[in-house]
Amino acid sequence: MTTDDDGTRGSGAPSGEGRASASGWIAGSIVALFVGWWLALASVLSTAGPWSGRWSDGGMILAYLIAAALGFGVPFWGFLSLRRERRDGRSARIVGPTVCLLLAALGGVTLLPLPFFQGARMASDAAERAQPPTDGETARTVAEAQEELRALGDRVVAAMGRDSSAPPAEVETDTCRLDNHSAGTMVRYSWFVAEWAPSTPAASGSPVPSPSATVSDAEGARMSEPALRLLQDEGYELYQRFDGGGGHLFVADDWHGRATVGQRAEDLLLESGCLADPNAVDEE
Repeated sequence: MTTDDDGTRGSGAPSGEGRASASGWIAGSIVALFVGWWLALASVLSTAGPWSGRWSDGGMILAYLIAAALGFGVPFWGFLSLRRERRDGRSARIVGPTVCLLLAALGGVTLLPLPFFQGARMASDAAERAQPPTDGETARTVAEAQEELRALGDRVVAAMGRDSSAPPAEVETDTCRLDNHSAGTMVRYSWFVAEWAPSTPAASGSPVPSPSATVSDAEGARMSEPALRLLQDEGYELYQRFDGGGGHLFVADDWHGRATVGQRAEDLLLESGCLADPNAVDEE
């Protein structure tokens, strides 16, 4: 009669060899699962950094496929192999196939969906990139937006009782992304009285205080209110008001974008939306 103490089971291989095979598959499956998780996590974390460090879409889906093959494929293959050994009469205990199956299930739940999600996202991005620029993105050329924002900004500064030439307002451009992910250009009008205000002692020898130190919240609100009304007449909506006057405004579905009137009429910032620009440089 054959027993477990005889060192064999039936006519198969020694039981020690079966246990070693099961242990090897379990250890390999655990390592493969952790490597798959690490690869998937590295791919996901790359999207949180700068564009220059982000993995390409093709690189991400390849990483997800490798991660799924490791985290799911290795333990599932171990499960099949150990089950085959049992059918062949070898000494592979029930623990080995069970652990490998559980690891395969864990890898399948956490890693198998990733390449499908990435593929769907790539298809959605491709559909968005194929779309033409929106009406708002083509409503003005960059030159027209610069001219109109400068004129509007100068009017707003004047409404606050300030002079947009002292200090001089600046109109700049910056790169941005259109809705179809193509490179575009935004226009920015900025005027900051604090950058030009004297910081040296006056002739009397006493320091020259900034407007924030000499103007109350109520007076600041009174000074900024005409600017807010002017922008609202131009279609802007006020969604946040500051204690010392001014606030944040925006225009929905329009090339104008957003505006910020500073407290106590000390600064103004106008930013256009992203505009279609054939000369825009893709910085990615």
